Amino acid sequence: MSIQNNQKLSFTQSFEEILEAVQPMITAILTQLHIYKDFDYFRHIASIAVWRAWLKADSAKGQFSAYLYSSIKGEILNELSKEKNYRERMTVVDDETMNYILSEQEERDNQKNSNSLEMMLAELKQIERKILLLYYVEGYSDLEIANALDLSVVAIKKRRARIIQRLKHQLFRVE
Repeated sequence: MSIQNNQKLSFTQSFEEILEAVQPMITAILTQLHIYKDFDYFRHIASIAVWRAWLKADSAKGQFSAYLYSSIKGEILNELSKEKNYRERMTVVDDETMNYILSEQEERDNQKNSNSLEMMLAELKQIERKILLLYYVEGYSDLEIANALDLSVVAIKKRRARIIQRLKHQLFRVE
């Protein structure tokens, strides 16, 4: 790959001079690799490659321009490979689809919790279900429940507390 105005690149030049001199090389590599979008991004990747090559350059290992060329092209190819792998693994989902997926998941979770709670309530003794029904659904006070079931108020409070504790324990153990 030729350098602008047939300039020779040397290890003694500043990074800025080398970067300026290799701009045509970078453009040629980008064209050769059919990069027509995100041009500035890949130019930036190429500039980083020039910087790294400039830092690592060793005159004993050969021609500097060939090293620059392979470094630039290699970095761009690595970036293209990363992008390809990313696109293969990622799926872009629009907001409407994402909201649908989330609502379906939430509905399944609610159904699962509802089914779990129904199963747990079915395992309760009839008197335990009656206490919960009267207190939480019918809105009875502890005294009214005690009178309806012929138990003491203290017994109703203790039973309800134990039932709720057991249900909480089962519910959180299931999840």
